Amino acid sequence: MSVSKIIEEAYCLKVIGLIKVSQKVYKVKCNEGFFCLKFIENSSLTVVFDHIESLHLECFLKVIKNVNHQPITIYEDKLFYLSRWVKEDNAIVKELKLKFYYECLAYLHSKTFFNYSASKSFFKQQIEDLERIIHERKDYYDELMTNFETMLYKSPTGWMFVLNYHKIECCLKNAMEILECYRDYVCNLDTIRLCLTYNNFNYAHIMMKEGKLISFDHIKINLCIYDIYNMYQKIPELIFDFDVILDSYFCKLKFLKEEKLLLRCLLHVVPIIKLEHDEINNIIVMSRLLYYLDSISSLNKKLSID
Repeated sequence: MSVSKIIEEAYCLKVIGLIKVSQKVYKVKCNEGFFCLKFIENSSLTVVFDHIESLHLECFLKVIKNVNHQPITIYEDKLFYLSRWVKEDNAIVKELKLKFYYECLAYLHSKTFFNYSASKSFFKQQIEDLERIIHERKDYYDELMTNFETMLYKSPTGWMFVLNYHKIECCLKNAMEILECYRDYVCNLDTIRLCLTYNNFNYAHIMMKEGKLISFDHIKINLCIYDIYNMYQKIPELIFDFDVILDSYFCKLKFLKEEKLLLRCLLHVVPIIKLEHDEINNIIVMSRLLYYLDSISSLNKKLSID
């Protein structure tokens, strides 16, 4: 049976045709209008859809239920969901979309917060994992520094690295110091604050005219700080004044002290960069790293004051 026939039977729609938009997304033209069909990997999204419906989260585009009142439909060995087709509003300035995205995150997090019991062993393992990663990053960058220092003739990238190595070293040192503060603070805690997190920033998912986010695939329960952390891992794709834009999040939601400490620690764990034989690309990579270090320094001051 064709997917068109499945749509007609499962959703009582008269399908005229399908247009492939991407590997997993199709635009479905029906007598009743246009719809979006999205193939998904597994049925775990059913739980996400249930959360969105039961908590009345208005920041997401509604998924259309089939005749069995289910959000997910089976087609051969595949699964898909159907929603109303929404036109992209590409004309809107990206800074405004980014601001709206942070407002959506604040709304999503604040509406879904709940406390979850956490054992001492949870915090112990978390801190040990972070310590190990910080030491691994320090060893990695120390080795890079040694390699560049011993070069008789340094490339422009080599000079950029050597002259800015102190920033990397300081950042990792701060990560360890903040982790110690985190260790001291959580020793008496027995709960953590969890919520639904989005984990999938993409300008194409932000529909400001509709006031909606249109992707569900990476939503999961986690600490709210990871949505902010993930955004900083996209720098410098997002070269904006993050301090100002982030205010649209922080004016609606405040982090707990342990969340601030953990976020500050995670951000100070300098991401690994790969320097290869393309010198122009290496300079771009180094420039991005330096921009990242400047950006987290600014956020660190903000989180320390708040």
